[in-house]
Amino acid sequence: MDLGTITYYSIDPRMLNLVATIHHRLGEIHARHLQHSPPELATAYRVSAVHANMAIEGGMLDHLPVARLMDRPASASGPAEQEVVNTHRTLDHLPELDPFTAHDLRQAHGLLMHGLAMDAGHFRTGPMDVLYGDPEPLRVASAQDLPAVVQDLLRYAEEDDFPPLITSCVLHFGLIYLRPFTAGNGRLARLWQRSMLMRLWPVFAYLPFEAFIHRAEPAYHAALEYADRRGDCGGFINYLLERIDEALAEVLDKPDPVRGPSDRVVLFLQRWGDRAFRRKDYLSFYPELSTATATRDLMEASVTGRLVKSGEVRTAVYRAS
Repeated sequence: MDLGTITYYSIDPRMLNLVATIHHRLGEIHARHLQHSPPELATAYRVSAVHANMAIEGGMLDHLPVARLMDRPASASGPAEQEVVNTHRTLDHLPELDPFTAHDLRQAHGLLMHGLAMDAGHFRTGPMDVLYGDPEPLRVASAQDLPAVVQDLLRYAEEDDFPPLITSCVLHFGLIYLRPFTAGNGRLARLWQRSMLMRLWPVFAYLPFEAFIHRAEPAYHAALEYADRRGDCGGFINYLLERIDEALAEVLDKPDPVRGPSDRVVLFLQRWGDRAFRRKDYLSFYPELSTATATRDLMEASVTGRLVKSGEVRTAVYRAS
């Protein structure tokens, strides 16, 4: 199986313009500290992502039962409910998984298809018909050297010098083209693109861009089939970039969340981690704050035990407790 057939794409002005626009939106999201989901929207974004991933594959559950299952996973009583629970759990584990290793890809599939497929987490060993809605298969996907080809695709995604936004779309297409598992390939391909992008831009950890794919679902399947027939996934890349652009635009259209001192400290620590820092580091993250406000934020966090402080105000060093 030739990797070049899977990863080839033509470049056009639309693609370049979309990449530029998306990078601009990502910069604005960073400047407005929207990289992490506001707590009041976190659940809604997750419900939207899980629901859309199911709906794209023909799932019939609406948003409300999806939300209930995420809250009470033990209540899952059938395959449709189990798919919701599994997708939610897989999203929880994505930050721990390396999008460029076949082992972690199989681990994600094991989570996604737990209780739904006998071979969850294992590459298929036989051929598979490739269908895009027509009753007649477009082709037969071979299983010959499949583990090696999948690893080659993942290595390509890790080492490619083109913009990661584009490469992540190629990865998405490649996993659907190869169909490395007997079931769940579409859902896994979308989750795996998310996994790659969230390592570079944390906003993709919560951005429900699958919901925008679902809104234009017929075009999604048509773009996949066209790319498969032509051996050129350029049009499919444009389609996905358009959906990502729409999702980012919606995030930016919402009013910025009103954050108090505690919220600001939590958001700062999410990005800063366990390293020691000074007030000037906090101010560089929140340049709109006055020195007095930054001092009050850090003092309050120290009093409540969220931060450990050593030293006096101007030279004080802080660390997450």
